[in-house]
Amino acid sequence: MHSKFAPIISIFSFLLDFDKKKRFQYCRFFSISYGSVCLCVFFSIQGYGCQDDTIFCGVFDGHGQWGHYVAKAVRESLPQQLLCRWQEAVALTSLIDGEKRLGDCQFDLLRQSYLAAAAAVDEELRRSRRLDAVNSGCTALSIVKQGDLMVVANVGDSRAVLATTSDDGDVTAVQLTVDFKPDLPQEKARIIQCEGRVHCLDDEPGVHRVWVPHRDAPGLAMSRAFGDYCVKDYGVISAPEVTQRRITARDQFVILATDGVWDVLSNEEAVRIVAATPDREKAAKRLVECAVRGWRRKRRGVAVDDCSAVCLFFHSPAP
Repeated sequence: MHSKFAPIISIFSFLLDFDKKKRFQYCRFFSISYGSVCLCVFFSIQGYGCQDDTIFCGVFDGHGQWGHYVAKAVRESLPQQLLCRWQEAVALTSLIDGEKRLGDCQFDLLRQSYLAAAAAVDEELRRSRRLDAVNSGCTALSIVKQGDLMVVANVGDSRAVLATTSDDGDVTAVQLTVDFKPDLPQEKARIIQCEGRVHCLDDEPGVHRVWVPHRDAPGLAMSRAFGDYCVKDYGVISAPEVTQRRITARDQFVILATDGVWDVLSNEEAVRIVAATPDREKAAKRLVECAVRGWRRKRRGVAVDDCSAVCLFFHSPAP
């Protein structure tokens, strides 16, 4: 959803004490968004699941007439649905295989819990009488970090990028997620198999969209989303891709940002901007401001897309 109005800013910050070994005791989270009606919403839970070393955070990017409300509904429901299923899976595994087995299947439990939670949230939206999510929807990019395990779940075209230190001491970017656009081979194949169509408009070369079989609607620019039930029978799905990363001393921070940021900034540019910001509380703000300037410089005459970013730092700054 594009915006031509004044910025709306949302900023969060908090300090977490992780495990008693002091290995990852410092964690700061900052976010900021630029948009007309703040279609992007953020959520963070300190001590997620009553566990001091666990955090949940996410960014939910709405689109369509009621996209803001869909994003808020997903933000409110997904963490609860995930936690319920995760706790049930952990309890069942502990009962059957004992505590020692939990460490071996920690990621698998979270992955299956994420998939079940996403399906439940999407069905909940479909049945809702308060929301019209037929032609509106939202993407969802979220992280669960427990100790040094970070699990990333992505529905849509927002992106997570990790900043890590290379052997030569430089901070480099590692993309953790796939941008689920309709022209990706596996996504396009699924959509076509379901009788949906994928093509660009004449005035938007390179921007692939999803269309129903016999008319040019709705023109969804992503292949996975919550809501958007007008194309759910034609290959658009809400299943997240769930991946894991073990955080090491080399890993500095992770950026979660909506497609509006990545449309004008590369992964390396975003990491350099955040790494070069002395005040970490201003890192996300500076990143979004650079993205907005990029839109105005590179895409003159085009309304600035909603640009939102979250920066999650893993370690305390050097003294």
